[in-house]
Amino acid sequence: MSIDPITAPDRESLEALEQTLAGMMCRLETILSKGALTEEGLVEITAIYNNVAYIFLYLEANEEHVRYDGLLPWRDAFHDNPGLDEKVLRQLVELRCEDPEAEESRLAYVAQLRDKAEAAGPVDDRRAVELQERAKAVLAEVQQAQLRFLRRVGAPTDTNNPSAVFYRLVSGTPGASTRHKLTRVWTATRDSRRDELVAIVDEMVRVRREQSHAAGHPSVIDQALTKCGVPADEAEAFIARYLRQALVSQDRLVERVREAIETEGDPLEHFGFYMRQVTSGARAPLFLLDECLAFIFDVARSVFGLDLRTLPSGNSHVITVEVTADDRPVGQINFDLWNTAGKTVGANHTKGLRNRTDWSNLVQHPVAYVSCRFQQDEDRTNRITFQNVHSLFHEFGHALNHLLIRKRISNRSGLEYLPLERLEHLSMFFEKWVYHPAFARSLSLDAQDRAMVRVCQRIKALEYQRTYVERAVTAALDFEVHRRDDGGLAEAYAALEERFGISRHCTLGDFPMYFTWPMFQANPGANFAYLYGASDSVEKFLVFEPLTLVEVAGRPELREMFASSLDFSLPTATPDSDAVFAFYDRLAADGISAEPVATGEGALPR
Repeated sequence: MSIDPITAPDRESLEALEQTLAGMMCRLETILSKGALTEEGLVEITAIYNNVAYIFLYLEANEEHVRYDGLLPWRDAFHDNPGLDEKVLRQLVELRCEDPEAEESRLAYVAQLRDKAEAAGPVDDRRAVELQERAKAVLAEVQQAQLRFLRRVGAPTDTNNPSAVFYRLVSGTPGASTRHKLTRVWTATRDSRRDELVAIVDEMVRVRREQSHAAGHPSVIDQALTKCGVPADEAEAFIARYLRQALVSQDRLVERVREAIETEGDPLEHFGFYMRQVTSGARAPLFLLDECLAFIFDVARSVFGLDLRTLPSGNSHVITVEVTADDRPVGQINFDLWNTAGKTVGANHTKGLRNRTDWSNLVQHPVAYVSCRFQQDEDRTNRITFQNVHSLFHEFGHALNHLLIRKRISNRSGLEYLPLERLEHLSMFFEKWVYHPAFARSLSLDAQDRAMVRVCQRIKALEYQRTYVERAVTAALDFEVHRRDDGGLAEAYAALEERFGISRHCTLGDFPMYFTWPMFQANPGANFAYLYGASDSVEKFLVFEPLTLVEVAGRPELREMFASSLDFSLPTATPDSDAVFAFYDRLAADGISAEPVATGEGALPR
């Protein structure tokens, strides 16, 4: 049976995006046809390129659910078009901008286009694309094998996420021996093409090494760190500390599962069944989407002094929100409503579609898009699961980051301004608000459902505990393999095993898939950014956790905590990873977040 992941809303989205891309190309050609570029034209051209870049980042993030091959020629038309680049470059060279910041950006754009024209990279880029396609093909074949296995055991197969189906299957299997046998077959199926996939990833790494050396960098890591604000030794020490803590914490989780239920083999094979015991079969509530949005808008108002006002969108599938500060426009966020209808879908994603440039009287305000997963009751009320509230708040943080970045260079876009290790700081901070006591109190729930919010918080924290080691080892492998001059994933895994003893909680087969993801392709070696974001966001949230929103609003000085997330020129402070493990371990134990204090007194950040 073939699986078509494109649902009706996705088709509508693709058609709208194609119209957007066609319109932007038409406008770009119109600007260039005038023969002489103005400052206004520079702003508009680079805003167009920002739009294109983010559209494809958004599509890549959704590639599990949306087949967008038909739009790829548009990416080439904008980004792999030497004739167009030459025309833009010629007019940029002739332009002189009166505004110093605009002139600085023009010069940077000229340098970028000249470097692109002179680079000997297209052949290597094609090799990288070919390897990525080979890896995707292998993963697709593994997925088909997994679906065949699920069919044999009578599980649903009308899905493009067999891993989620398998998790539900094992979670509902009462016998420990049966769960163990199912997991062994599942792992063997996943690893049936492991060596082939590892070989492809290793070839990707080899190509990157060649590219880095050709660009004058000693290693891929050295090249990656040019986009970071962290020196190599500091990043390596942070990863090592995080990984050691993750292993110790996961050891505790293993013992907790072993003590709670009957297990065979690795206790974490039975984690899903353990989670069912934690919930005691209770029904998780669905929350009103409007109430969740109202709450996170209140958080943005209290933390950043922003006003968010819903505007008529002219589209029943979109909630358009205007964002202002002190009655001045900041930007716009469009929430794309995706009715999941009970289907297994991915988390929310954000796309920032226009960069803000503020040079004298030339202003482009940013626009961000957030896909919002929900379900609709029979009375057509929009409701949302706790998991999707969490991811909605996360992506809302990304959207605000797009809107609030203070300095911008027009030929770079959105969050590309920030050093890579700060990309997740604000998004992970906003996701933490699902754990704040004010969240449950803001919802119109009965006593039983309000108590279930605490259970949902505990479940989410337990799930995060379960992935401590996976996240840490993924970042460590990424760093290790890209700092080396030779060897591949297996050698990097062996080095980590010798140093940390990671095999008690993971195997090599757990990781090759991650190296095919867009973030890993775009920033090889720098995916410790997620560990930085987790640590930084918890440190900051702990300051807000005991405060009410009214008290937060009364302390505008706290906004300076986020300065480095909004100004790329500021230094990066290495966060304390102890906070992550203490926070999630506490929530996993009882689901209790600190109650707001009545006085409004709370520790200021260090």
